[in-house]
Amino acid sequence: MTRDEQAVRLIVSRILADLLTEADQATRAEVGTTWTVGDRLNGLIAAQPAGAVQLRKGATRATVTDPAAFEAWVREHRADEVETVRTTRVRPAFVTALLTAAKKAGAAVTADGEEIPGITVAAGDPTVAVTLADDARDLVSAAWQTGELWQLIGGLLPALERANEHEIEGASA
Repeated sequence: MTRDEQAVRLIVSRILADLLTEADQATRAEVGTTWTVGDRLNGLIAAQPAGAVQLRKGATRATVTDPAAFEAWVREHRADEVETVRTTRVRPAFVTALLTAAKKAGAAVTADGEEIPGITVAAGDPTVAVTLADDARDLVSAAWQTGELWQLIGGLLPALERANEHEIEGASA
């Protein structure tokens, strides 16, 4: 391959990658608003299972959102977990332990139910998970070669749709 061909290949690859990324993000956003958490659908290519898509619930996160209130609470209840390093701070291992416990409990509370100020626990947005079958790449490759892939993806790459329609019309003439 010549240097010119390498340059063109990289330019085209970049454009296709960008178009596919946009299509992926748009489809994931659509799934996120039209599916219910827990929905799982299998995808078939040429009547063969190519993988599955599932809308999973979002991860639960716990973060210190008010460091001053959090540190004041730790100073009062667990002063041994406060250390001085040019300034004072709560020991990172203790912060991690409290955040882990808060995520597990679904709230920033001690074992006896006392609220810990300065920590927020929130569920993240649901995520779309795509699991591929072992032979999914082969199925897509075969669908590409037979022309079935264009029918499967439809308007996935709208910028290329018009060119493909002309190509199909020219081939049938």
